[in-house]
Parts: sequence; structure tokens; C-alpha cells
Amino acid sequence: MNKTSFLKAITISIQTLQGKFLGALCSIVIFAGACSDPSEIGLVLDPGSNQIGVFYEEIPLSSFLVLEDSFNTTNQSRLVVGGDHSDLFGTTESIGYSRLSFNPNGVLPEDNAIFDSAIFAFNIVDLIGEDFDEAKEFKVHRLLEAIEDTTYYSFSSLDFNMEETLAEGSFLLTPDTVNQVSMDLNEDFAAELFGKLTSQDPVFDNIFAFREYFPGIVIKGNPDQNTSVSMAIGSGTGITMYYHYEDDTVSTAYPINTIQSRHFNQVISDRQGTPTEVITETNVVYNVAGDKVGVKAGLGMMTQLDMSPLHEFLDTLENVTFNQILLEVGPVDEYPEGKNPYGALVMYFADGGEYYRRFDGVKVAVQGENNSQTGLDQDGNIVPITSNQNGLAFNTETRVYSNQITSYVDAMYRSGLVKTDLFLYPNTPSTESGVVTFDAFKRSLKEFVVDKDQIKMKIYYSKIR
Repeated sequence: MNKTSFLKAITISIQTLQGKFLGALCSIVIFAGACSDPSEIGLVLDPGSNQIGVFYEEIPLSSFLVLEDSFNTTNQSRLVVGGDHSDLFGTTESIGYSRLSFNPNGVLPEDNAIFDSAIFAFNIVDLIGEDFDEAKEFKVHRLLEAIEDTTYYSFSSLDFNMEETLAEGSFLLTPDTVNQVSMDLNEDFAAELFGKLTSQDPVFDNIFAFREYFPGIVIKGNPDQNTSVSMAIGSGTGITMYYHYEDDTVSTAYPINTIQSRHFNQVISDRQGTPTEVITETNVVYNVAGDKVGVKAGLGMMTQLDMSPLHEFLDTLENVTFNQILLEVGPVDEYPEGKNPYGALVMYFADGGEYYRRFDGVKVAVQGENNSQTGLDQDGNIVPITSNQNGLAFNTETRVYSNQITSYVDAMYRSGLVKTDLFLYPNTPSTESGVVTFDAFKRSLKEFVVDKDQIKMKIYYSKIR
């Protein structure tokens, strides 16, 4: 990897500019909280009686793109369906695959049950798109091979009946809310399924027999409509059969849905003609042409920051105290309403296009402010702590991701924390008091794009004159 390391140093004595500087600092809202007392970052100085100067360094960071290897999309509790197009990432399509299940202890309709209707419903919990005055298309197909008890990745796929649909429809969707939509089940398939239910067919003896008969479903959208959805796995996504008996006044429902069903998402990426078409290998750092980088969920495309300018700067310092250090990414490019980026970016340690892993194999991320960044292993070696992740918070008004990383940098300077590059990974930071068990990067096609020269560190520090 050819990295361009550069350092723009702006050194300012701030004894005469404290008012303006503090006002700017306290306007920044971060995960750890806004600054309310200047003494909290050591900036209450008396210019006439002390020999301490406060200085500022701004360090631009070079940025690169990396395609994550073995991007596991199995059992993420979401079926990502649809697609979009962007100048940087090209055309991306996601297809959802899932088994179906039923309650083997439930009561099957008897042979004199009268069929009413059958629907396939979607529980759409996240919507990413535009032109919401246009109906969005979805189709459900029948799998022709089983989903095995194995791991499926974003490049995985299974055979399905492309020529026939079990259900299809177009819907007007509403952003920023849950959309529960349904469509009629194919008449022939509904009749076949209801006949097996009422005849007590052996396919309903247990879930394994059912999967032999019906391996599962495939859900597709229309990527030309520049819209993708995340459907929640569970009772709200799947088939419901309605029936009654001769004297009934209301229908009875029999659900066959995706609750506790193995599932995965296939992501198809056509980057031809874009700056990212050169990215053909995983875990390789690419310096793409043009002035843009970004992050694309679902696809597993991450931005990697070259942190060597910071490391080189730290090597020049002696006897300093860090007052506040900010990492800022943005403003990101403007985006249509309904295509908001993720609200937070976790900063994972990166090593040559791959995750830096601790001695026990755990991925390491920048830890939260005022949390320990390092500890000792059984042999007394300094190792990174991993239990309280920090994250860059997105400001929707300024379109900037930012947060304090003072404790992280201080640990490199004083405590021997390993020096690495950083991945920007969209997810909610996981902490001891708020453990995050989901992976947002694998549950949608969200993205953001930013100019390469809009990624920087802002360092405020004090030293004895």
C-alpha cells in the first residue's frame, strides 16, 4: 500500500484567544457529553501568572477503501431487500433468503375447514430510498434447495424459481416508520398448501418434513427504484392462511412465518465505471481515484484511516498534557431525505486491510472517553481493553461525524497502546452497560460519501514553556 503521509501543523498560543476557543469547544456535542466547565479540559489559565501554553494541531488523515472479507450475513434478524445506485459504489442489490416455520404443536385445520384467503406479509422496520410517491415493487419466490445449518456470506446464493412468484405487489411506503404490508398468496400455491394442512399431510408432522417439501423463500425488490428495505424476521414476515368452519362468524389464522428461521442476505455489486471498480480483492487497502471515499453497508465496504501522521506527531512531543482531541469526518455529501447515514461509527483497529486482533482473537476498537484503553495480560504485557467502545456521532445538521478520542491518543502516548490505522464501521458502540448484540453494518444498504480532505484530527494540548 502506498500511503501519502502528511501533517498540517497549526501551532497557536491560546493565552489571548481562550474565550473564542472555549466557546467553539463547548458547542460540540459528543457521546461523552458536551463540555460545560472549561476546567474539565484544563484550559482555565491565568496569562499573567503561569508558564503553561495551550496549543492546537490540526492533522489531516489520508483515507482508503477496504472490502471486508467473509462478510457474514447469516441470522442478522433482517432480510435486506432492494437496491440502489451511487456514483461511488455503483449499483447494489440485496436479496433475502429465509426458511419458514410453523408451530408443530399447533392445531391444524380439519378436513371440513373452508378456505378464506392467504397472504404474504412483510414487517418493514427500516426503509432507505427516495421518490416515496412511487409504489415500490416486491416479489416472493420459492427456494429450490435447502438453507443448510452453515454460515452464509454476502456473496452466497441458492437456486430459486425465478419464473414463478409465490406473491408479488407494489406499495406506497412511508419513511421513518414501520411499514406492515401484505399481498395475496399465489392462488395455486395457496390451494396446495391449504390442501396439505386440511388433509393432515405428513409434511406438517415436523419442521424437518416441512422443509423437505418447502425449503424456503427468496424476496427480491427492484434495484432500479433506488430503494431498499430491512424486513424483521419473525411473526410479521411470512404466510398467513385464513379459514373458517360452517358456523363460524370470523376466520381463524394459521401462520407459517420466519420466526426463529435461518436466513441470510445475498448482495450483488456492480461497480463497473466507478472509482471503486478497482476493488476486486478483500482485505486489501485501495487508494481509489478521485476525491471521494465512503462506507457502504451490506456490501462490507469500509473506510480505513491512515493514522501514521498522528503517530509521527506524538513522537515529536515531550512533557505535554492533552486537553481535548477530536476526530472529525465530514461534512459528508448531501443525501436525499430517506437516505440518512448511520448515526454512529465504531473505530476498529486496522492492520494492513484486516482487523487488528488482540492475543485472544477479539477485534479491538477505540474505547470511550474516561475509560481505560489498556490493561495487562497474564504475563504482564500491555494489551488493549475491548469492553467499552467509543464511536463517532453523526450530527444531522452539520453532516459531520465527530467525537473525542483524547483517552485513546493519551494511551498511545503514555501507556504503550499499540499504534494502528482505524476502520470506520457503522454500528452502535457496545459497552459494559449497553451490550450491542446486532451488527447494523449487515442489516441495510445505508451509505455515506465524504471528500478525502474532510477527515481530520484536532488536538488541543498544553506544555510547559
